[in-house]
Amino acid sequence: MMLRIAAVLLAAPLLALAAEPPLVIHYNERPPQHYTRHGVAQGPAIDKVSAALASAGIRYQLRSTPAKQQLVILRANSQPACMLAWVGLPGRERGGKLSEVVYDDRRLWCTLAVPDETMQRLNAALLK
Repeated sequence: MMLRIAAVLLAAPLLALAAEPPLVIHYNERPPQHYTRHGVAQGPAIDKVSAALASAGIRYQLRSTPAKQQLVILRANSQPACMLAWVGLPGRERGGKLSEVVYDDRRLWCTLAVPDETMQRLNAALLK
């Protein structure tokens, strides 16, 4: 009986993570770094972000989204989401959370709705 209770208590955080919707990562078409080919997101930036999210244990979904639409999503701040390949210009942190560098000076620019704990895990994985 005690083992069963312990197993349930240990599984509870994992079940909570599984219940959360995946973090949507929006990217625009910018070959060769990130692009869609045959309906699949590809490129070295996609690979790096996907590996970091998997390493951090963050469920995610990649979505090709034009840059102007990404700005609309950021301003709405209605759900957790990140936009790939934005430069961390002064003042941008007021409109969202910036990740560690993904490539060149480009980062994920995430809505304020992304939990701080998620950003911390993601940034730690990007730095590996």
